Amino acid sequence: MQVGSVANDQLVLTHAAQTAARAISLADITPETAQEVAVMTIEREITLQDIQIEATLDNDSARVEVNYHRVLAVPVIGELLGRVSLYATATMPRQTPNTDG
Repeated sequence: MQVGSVANDQLVLTHAAQTAARAISLADITPETAQEVAVMTIEREITLQDIQIEATLDNDSARVEVNYHRVLAVPVIGELLGRVSLYATATMPRQTPNTDG
């Protein structure tokens, strides 16, 4: 049961990273505000707590990295491993609006 829950958390993180990368790739924002937009997007998408989010935006792409540490509550395995680190990343091409008349 715990393995399925960890796998589900990984899927959730991957989806959240993709959604945030897409949001910042489409937004008319500066690289300095990309982190804020990524955090707000992920917070709307998932309910996992204590997630580390790193967003990078340049002229060509938007990248979001998400890290989460999951405590294992399984006897023996949980005692041996303690927690599992989950990681997801997504990169999207930058798609800024065309302002040419």
